[in-house]
Amino acid sequence: MSEELIFDNRNKKHTFYELFDLEEIQKLQDSLSAATGVASLITEPDGTPITKPSGFCNLCTEIRKTEIGRKNCLISDSIIGGLNKKGPNIQRCLSGGLLDGGASIIVAGEHIANWLVGQVLDEAYGADQFQYADLIGMDQELYQRELLKVKRMTRGQFENICNYLFLTVQQLSSYALQNSFLEDKVNEKIHKEIEITNLNKDLEQRIQERTIQLEETNALLEETNALLEETNAELQETNAELEEMNAVLEEEIIKRQKAEDEVKVLNEDLEKKVIARTIQLQDLNSILEEEIIERIRAENELNKERVFTDALFHSAQGMIYLYDDKSKLVRWNDKHEEMTGYSAEELAEMHLLDWYEGDQASQKAVLDGLAMIDKTGFGNAEANLRKKDGTRIPMLFTASKVMIDDKQYFAGVGIDITEWKQLNERLHKYQVLAEKSKDPMLFVDKQGNILEVNNAAAETYGYTYAELLSMTIYDLRHCSESAEIAEQMELADKEGILFDTVHYLKDGTSINVEVSSQGTMLGGRRVLLSIVRDITDRKRREDENRFLSYHDPLTGLYNRRFYEEAIKQLDTEENIPISIIIGDVNGLKLVNDAFGHDIGDKLLQEAGKAIQSACRNDDIVARWGGDEFVILLPKTASEEAEKLVVRIRENYSDVLINAIRMSISFGWETKKNPGDDILKILKSAEDIMYKHKVIENEGMRGNTINTIINTLHEKNPREEQHSKRVSQICQDIGRTIGLSEIEISRLKVVGLLHDIGKIAIEEGILNKPGKLTDREWDDLKRHPDIGYRILSSSYEMVDLADCILAHHERWDGKGYPKGLKGEAIPLVSRIIALADSYDAMISERPYRVSLTEKQALEEIRRNSGTQFDPAIAGIFIEKLLSGYPKD
Repeated sequence: MSEELIFDNRNKKHTFYELFDLEEIQKLQDSLSAATGVASLITEPDGTPITKPSGFCNLCTEIRKTEIGRKNCLISDSIIGGLNKKGPNIQRCLSGGLLDGGASIIVAGEHIANWLVGQVLDEAYGADQFQYADLIGMDQELYQRELLKVKRMTRGQFENICNYLFLTVQQLSSYALQNSFLEDKVNEKIHKEIEITNLNKDLEQRIQERTIQLEETNALLEETNALLEETNAELQETNAELEEMNAVLEEEIIKRQKAEDEVKVLNEDLEKKVIARTIQLQDLNSILEEEIIERIRAENELNKERVFTDALFHSAQGMIYLYDDKSKLVRWNDKHEEMTGYSAEELAEMHLLDWYEGDQASQKAVLDGLAMIDKTGFGNAEANLRKKDGTRIPMLFTASKVMIDDKQYFAGVGIDITEWKQLNERLHKYQVLAEKSKDPMLFVDKQGNILEVNNAAAETYGYTYAELLSMTIYDLRHCSESAEIAEQMELADKEGILFDTVHYLKDGTSINVEVSSQGTMLGGRRVLLSIVRDITDRKRREDENRFLSYHDPLTGLYNRRFYEEAIKQLDTEENIPISIIIGDVNGLKLVNDAFGHDIGDKLLQEAGKAIQSACRNDDIVARWGGDEFVILLPKTASEEAEKLVVRIRENYSDVLINAIRMSISFGWETKKNPGDDILKILKSAEDIMYKHKVIENEGMRGNTINTIINTLHEKNPREEQHSKRVSQICQDIGRTIGLSEIEISRLKVVGLLHDIGKIAIEEGILNKPGKLTDREWDDLKRHPDIGYRILSSSYEMVDLADCILAHHERWDGKGYPKGLKGEAIPLVSRIIALADSYDAMISERPYRVSLTEKQALEEIRRNSGTQFDPAIAGIFIEKLLSGYPKD
């Protein structure tokens, strides 16, 4: 296609479904899969399938049923399906090591689909099948069975298929774009022809309409010209008449002007008289208004005073009364009616002693009170007031003499003594509560002065009672008057407030406190009551919980939760470039299996220290997972991130954990543009780290295994001698039964390593002089499984792991850990079992004496066919009979 065609069609959005016939493409895909033997599938750029899969193997189907397998497949597909204009993407899948390839279908620079092929084993495939099965949690037998069915070819053959696929995809893309362009051109030409036809029709119609309009306009112009000629004649006649009328009007205007001047003079005189009269009326109105306003003001003041007096009168909690000089009740408040039960009409007929009829003691007390009023002007009495229902109320009455219009009255207040006593009792209870409270209580005025405190305040702060009353709330908070404290006091007075702050004791110690403050009345004065609670312990626990919520308890670094929040906050344009480093500690599982989780934890702690010490204060260092760390570096270029990795490696280069040298695999990536997705940057860093880990991990595992076996022999030299003897016996048996030198060499290594799993067994169990307990025996029986896990972690040792696992199985199926029987037990394991038992029988042990060679020989003969392989046992006995052991 020419560049001009591509340019014309480049802005059009294309989809695979518009450009290709799916049925034809499916046939092409199926044919490619059948011809090459590889699996094939076409997907959207995001991985969504477009076609049905062709030639997919059952192994990949089973792998995708596991969670880890499905995750790894998605990662592989995202890499293989990545946009690539230069050639096909070729990648080993993470769940099985199978070769996969893919080509991007690009139309006019737009990535519209991926054509994926693969599920192939090449000649370089050397990974043990069980490693992948264990990694993804898949049944080993199923994995092995399906792996045998996978298509095999050389990598060169597969690359040729991928290159052919890439060329085919390029050709398809080119043809699709040409077809799309030609179709657009045809549609455009048809559209233009239709537009021209419609324009021609519209033009003809407009010409016809314009012609008719012009003809009508000409006729109308002729008629208009005739009318104009007639109108001109009429206008000439009208002008003559207007000239005569103008002459008459000029005379009338002169007469009208003289009359208007005379009226104007009369109006001016009238206005002067009206103004003078208006001023007189305004002066009179002002005087009248002032008198009215003054009267209204006086009435308002009087009404306000009356309302205020009535409010006080009727809101009082006791009875208020006014008796005249005849002891008749003439005025009372609402409480009077409420307490006695009498209506206003009934009270108007009451006299003073009516309330105490039949109660001589109360009458006497009241009369004595009246005598006191006459003598001193004030009196009081305690008496039982009779209510309308006949019940009596113990009352305290006070009264004083009042003169109204030269007539003597007495007025007073009556209080229910019962309520008064209850009030005093309640007040006493409040006093006890305040004094017995463990929390300080303070009365503070609006200026912050401390007015009153309880005992707990003095005990808490260390000041005396007198010292506290000479202080302000600002003294306890060690600050001068501040707007914040003033606002808190204002809010406390209005609606109450609960807040946290810091108070200081007399010795200068600070404590975290929670203050509950509320406005109240104290002795007729508006104050604040503040209850203070020491929350220092609670704050400490909250700080600890807050620390733990964002930190990893093992390493003290930030945890994943904090990291995920921090990356959102730091992912801003001003922090670009942003670099992310992912680190994964190599061999952690191996260390845990060999030395225990305590040592594994120490390995993680040392790794965290090495990383943290190399970073800046602003860098975010977090433990991301079990053995993974992530470093978030704002304003850091890729080159600086790489230098940081070098510093970290220098920090841990001399660190040894149980004689094992620390190793961490790193990957890093940098966000350089605001539009880049930070999560994709993180994913890219993780992918790079995994690539490095594949290379670095294996060497570390091999070194770790050597360290483990050396450590075991250092802890227990007897084990080293035992392993060497077992190794030699295994080699002798291998030569006797005719094994090859390679197999004999394998026996030698397995014999030396058969008890490597004992590194994780307590030394006290290995060297116990007496009989082992059931728990100790169960613990010792774990060593074949531990040895298996240690060796299976290394590609170099993985083929020996099964032999180590089964070296305590028995011919009759009663061994451990799996209970294998007969020839289901690997041959190497059967040889080790006999050699291991023989050496154990003839060697000294803390819990028993050794057997003679003859006794050991008899023991092997007796257990032939039950514990030992009868064929191997027979060869071994025969060798002994001929003078074993020999070199």
